[in-house]
Amino acid sequence: MSEKEIEDLKKQLKAARAREENERREKEEAKAREENERREKEEAKAREENERRKSQKTTLAEYLYNCHFDLYQKLRLAGPSESSTGLATSVDGKYYPRWLRPWQAFTDNGRREHFDDIIRICGERRLFQQESTTRDNGINFERKKAGYENAIDHFEKTAVEDPTWMILEPVWADRELRQKYQITDLTFINGIRNFKDLNEDIEAETKTGRGKQQPDGGGIRTGIDENESPAFMYDYKAAHKFAAEDLEAALEKETLFMDVYEWAQTEQYKTDSTLRTKEREAARIAMALIQVFNYMLWYGVGYGYVAAGKSLVLLYYDRAEPLVLRWHLCVPDKMVIRPTAELHVEQMSQTAVAQLASFCLLSLRSQALTGRPLKEAMNQAEGILKKWKREAYTDPVTPQESDDTDSSSSMPSRGTDKSFAFVRILRRLSRDEDEEGGAEGYQRQHGAGTSVNKGEKDSSRKSKERGTEGSAPAPTKQYCTQACLLGLKLGRELDSRCPNVLYHGVGGNTRHPIDAQELTELMSEQLRQDPYGSCDALIGRRKYGSSGVLFKLELARFGYTFVGKGTVSARPRRLEHECSIYQRLEKLQGDVVPVHLGRVSFHPGYLLPGGAYVIHMMLMSWAGVAMDLAPSNLEWEVQRSIQTIYENGVNHQDEREPNLLWNAERCRVMVIDFDQATVLPPPKHKRLSKLSKAGRKRKGDEFNYDSTKRGAPGVLRRSVQSVQ
Repeated sequence: MSEKEIEDLKKQLKAARAREENERREKEEAKAREENERREKEEAKAREENERRKSQKTTLAEYLYNCHFDLYQKLRLAGPSESSTGLATSVDGKYYPRWLRPWQAFTDNGRREHFDDIIRICGERRLFQQESTTRDNGINFERKKAGYENAIDHFEKTAVEDPTWMILEPVWADRELRQKYQITDLTFINGIRNFKDLNEDIEAETKTGRGKQQPDGGGIRTGIDENESPAFMYDYKAAHKFAAEDLEAALEKETLFMDVYEWAQTEQYKTDSTLRTKEREAARIAMALIQVFNYMLWYGVGYGYVAAGKSLVLLYYDRAEPLVLRWHLCVPDKMVIRPTAELHVEQMSQTAVAQLASFCLLSLRSQALTGRPLKEAMNQAEGILKKWKREAYTDPVTPQESDDTDSSSSMPSRGTDKSFAFVRILRRLSRDEDEEGGAEGYQRQHGAGTSVNKGEKDSSRKSKERGTEGSAPAPTKQYCTQACLLGLKLGRELDSRCPNVLYHGVGGNTRHPIDAQELTELMSEQLRQDPYGSCDALIGRRKYGSSGVLFKLELARFGYTFVGKGTVSARPRRLEHECSIYQRLEKLQGDVVPVHLGRVSFHPGYLLPGGAYVIHMMLMSWAGVAMDLAPSNLEWEVQRSIQTIYENGVNHQDEREPNLLWNAERCRVMVIDFDQATVLPPPKHKRLSKLSKAGRKRKGDEFNYDSTKRGAPGVLRRSVQSVQ
């Protein structure tokens, strides 16, 4: 083979190899393009799935995960120089417990037991906010550092309370669990009333400098019977004042309160700049716990907590061990680690939302004390507990450590014999509750009397109010009719339609055995002897306003049943003014306004949740039901009643829906609450009076009911404007 042929073969081989290389390269490029297209499709699918996941409802596990990592952990704390400063909150004169102990029952079993109810109901259903909403809320907290308590207030509402309410909502929707917890709703409410704001001498009260008088908020349950009552109390604290490491150190000290008390008495912690930081922080923590402890006492609940952004201190007080306050510390950032495997709801049970939800359910297992039981509990507290800066615990005897899993077996300190008497009373009350059927029985006994006569029969069957020996039961009778009480006041014959007429008649007499003045005197004496017998505060039925609390009253001797508007003021000027307005409208009583029976004063009074005492009451007939319970559209009836009052010389000035009630007996709207009313000046001339009435008739269109404003009677132009 010639050299030329060899050279040609080499060229052909080289060309073939080049073609093969090109083909290989083209195949690789094609494969790379295919791989790139596949990857782009997968990325697009992942983005689409991610967007879908962000915008779809979440499961319980997903929601708790999002709340913790995308919301709770986004809180940024300001440094000390940017934060609120100052020392501990003043708790001077407040009760404080002797011992501080772990709430082991909640840590070991209670938390998980109640969280299991939530897991069982929610399962894998997608019920909760989408991820994008939670993440957006978290971004807002990243933008600004939190230094003051009002910033923690906003954070706790958004990051903890609202999510807790959301995961509890499915529980109330389940019939079995509604019955178990005897509840239809639980709401976090800020500014729980202690009713001391009813005091008209409030300025003098605040000048005494007694410190904070009401909690930042509370959990309010709505029972199956529609009664509202507190379940727990809480306070917010600036996070930098409640650092987790300081909390852990302070809470581990069983004698924290007594230790702080000793050196706080010297005022050293207020003036000594060299005071050790740990002691200062211990004082802040101790006094914050004492503050919430007092709210728990005065509102008659056994549960409370302190929220500080990065931590929750859950509190439990068992009155069977009256010197002990128990705690459970929740620091989610230390307990919850970002999972790497498949997400399970069990991993999220340590989050702040999950733990608070379990705490809420546990708090529903006991009812708040009201009326006589609350007063008895506070009397016993007075004999057992000491008051801050007033008296120290000097008894050296240390009580035996008790197991908090069963309060009935817990024994208090032997430091005072009164504590044993207290436990005996509580156990007797507990046995009474058990005999009545647990929580259901308690509600039957303590449910506030209904304000609707229609429901009185059910209330009478259910309610056998427990009291101490020799005391009268709470009112169980239906309300007397308007005709009955008006007849009593005017000396007329008994009203045969009154449901209590058989109790009024004496010896077959057809006339009332007493008059209004005698009724007032008898009721006053009855309340002085026992303010809790035949007297029931209707707070649970939301029967209270800006100037008073409504009570259901029953005159035990003659069965007269009516209502009393109570006030806590030593000088009840507004109540006196309202009485004078009723006297002005005397000829409208029992028809347009309730029958006014008089006013009573009694000491020491009726203890309300929060610590205020009602010492004055205005007595009157029960007016009727709320407008939304009325049988039909009552715009014209509202107009007619308000105008009638105006024509009788009174300008009501507060014609809101709560002050307008439908009375089925009289088939008309009754108007109540005249504490803001004014007496109109009389016309200067008879002719002017006639012209005024004629003018009102011509301007009838001005008196039309403004249906766009729910509950705003438009009888008078000023009335509509006042609501708008």
